[in-house]
Amino acid sequence: MIKAIFKTDDKDQFISLQVTGHAFAGEYGQDIVCAGVSAVVLSTVNNLTRMGNIEPIIEADEENGGYLYIELTNDLSSEQKSVAQTLFMSCYLAMSADIEANYSDFIRVSKITK
Repeated sequence: MIKAIFKTDDKDQFISLQVTGHAFAGEYGQDIVCAGVSAVVLSTVNNLTRMGNIEPIIEADEENGGYLYIELTNDLSSEQKSVAQTLFMSCYLAMSADIEANYSDFIRVSKITK
């Protein structure tokens, strides 16, 4: 099962995302849950850089997959914060309202306050 944990601060602003596990919703290369999560999360990471000129802290298991951590740094301008919040919210909604809503046997999405 994939677990996605979005962390927010006390003002409900996103600060990080951790994605762990594997969906096992299909054969390797045919797993639509894994493909959907991967597309949404990687798009978010890439667009942080493309749209906001933001370099988040990123940790990943490059060899085995199944682990990605993204954290926003504290030195963002107000414009960068706005872009980052929009992208994180889009990612959160795509994963919870779309993917998890349709494939809840394979993914759990949560949002917690740090």
